[in-house]
Amino acid sequence: MNFLKFILIFIFILSSQNSYSKECNPQPKSTFKYFKGKYFLTSKPADFDPCHSSVRFKIPKSKKPSPLVIGIGGGGGRKDAERLMNFLYKNGFATIEFDTYQMNGISNYFEKGNSIKYGNDTRQEMIFPISKQVVEWSFKQKKIDQSRIYVYGISNGATVAANIAALFDSRKIKAVISDAPTHSGMGMPDDINVPMVLTFGKLDNYGATKENGWRWLWHGRCVMSVKIKDAPLGNTKNCNRDISRFGDTNNENHLIWFEKQKNKGKKINMWFYEDSAHGIYVTDLKFKKQKHKVLDLTFYQNVGGKPSAHKKFANDILNYLNTN
Repeated sequence: MNFLKFILIFIFILSSQNSYSKECNPQPKSTFKYFKGKYFLTSKPADFDPCHSSVRFKIPKSKKPSPLVIGIGGGGGRKDAERLMNFLYKNGFATIEFDTYQMNGISNYFEKGNSIKYGNDTRQEMIFPISKQVVEWSFKQKKIDQSRIYVYGISNGATVAANIAALFDSRKIKAVISDAPTHSGMGMPDDINVPMVLTFGKLDNYGATKENGWRWLWHGRCVMSVKIKDAPLGNTKNCNRDISRFGDTNNENHLIWFEKQKNKGKKINMWFYEDSAHGIYVTDLKFKKQKHKVLDLTFYQNVGGKPSAHKKFANDILNYLNTN
């Protein structure tokens, strides 16, 4: 009897492992070219591997399927979305986070001075396909409430999240939160099909060469923008590194883009937060700047928010998710 029980347990474990392994999708290491201080992707970017060590998929204990928030990090990788995902998980949401740079085989991305060698264009070439595939993967998860799937993105991930709002409709994605999207990279889509919120800290001048270079008013440089395969049409179709001259800039900043979506009747809001900068919920408020010796320019890098801003931001997001 004990022997039979052992055999049954062994078969169950083996079948469970085989079932799980069918989802695994290990990826070859992506290749890059180093040119004028920047890395450019020269191979196909990695696909999503749900078994990758960077993936954090958490589901609350519940007798019924849970709503899901997909957290898309920015230049800081998975950790950019981690704190907010932890807050939402404690408030009854399933969450998933992942690191696209590690999935592409960049083992030294977070070593000092390395992350800035990957521009927003190259970062988003890696973030977009994986994030899109995470969304599609989530549609197959039986423990997830398929009527309540949300996407949150921050910085580079926020731009990607906005494009996801154009690829799917509200039958698949309930709402998207785009937290301080970049001014360069894949750009913003021509149209969105999902309710969306844009969020900015009022002190967000991250990457600007002027102290009052507020993020929502930037016009990104075309040579730092890129058209990405399978991405929706957007404001980089005539403004990207393949066709534009060095001094060309995008004629749409985020405020102009928001107003266009609003005028089209899209369900979109823009929220601003006092006492906060880039990555409102990521860290405490810090006023930073960095001198670029080669370009002889000062880049401003205000980040984080005060505790009062953290609290308001998190509660606003929670309330938005619970009412959409």
